[in-house]
Amino acid sequence: MNVQLSPEAFQCLEVLRFIPQKPRTAGFVLGHRRGRTFFVEKIFPFEKVFSLPLENFHSLAQVFGGKLIGFFSLNSGQKKIQRILKPLAYGKLFLDVHLDTRKRVSLKSYIIDYDQEFYLSPLKLTSPK
Repeated sequence: MNVQLSPEAFQCLEVLRFIPQKPRTAGFVLGHRRGRTFFVEKIFPFEKVFSLPLENFHSLAQVFGGKLIGFFSLNSGQKKIQRILKPLAYGKLFLDVHLDTRKRVSLKSYIIDYDQEFYLSPLKLTSPK
């Protein structure tokens, strides 16, 4: 499987460099999946994404009209990642976004998978830069 990041989605992630960040910045990844490829169209910041009750998650998914394909998190630690590894996230995309000392964006992409426990499985990422 792989991930194709649109220029617009990458631009949204680059904007994060200029906004003062709370340590828990995260949100939704919107787009579609075709075959074995996730096509990321938009990024929607939503700080409480990892503590959202299940019924609220399903309501938001309906608002996005089936375009909610995953989650992103800025400067994730293991503790934050563990909070998303649950049934509602199974089969979804996870973008791990990091800003280096020069505030350049670096990305890692994963699918949230399950085999006796939930885990992140790396995906190949193609971005505009």
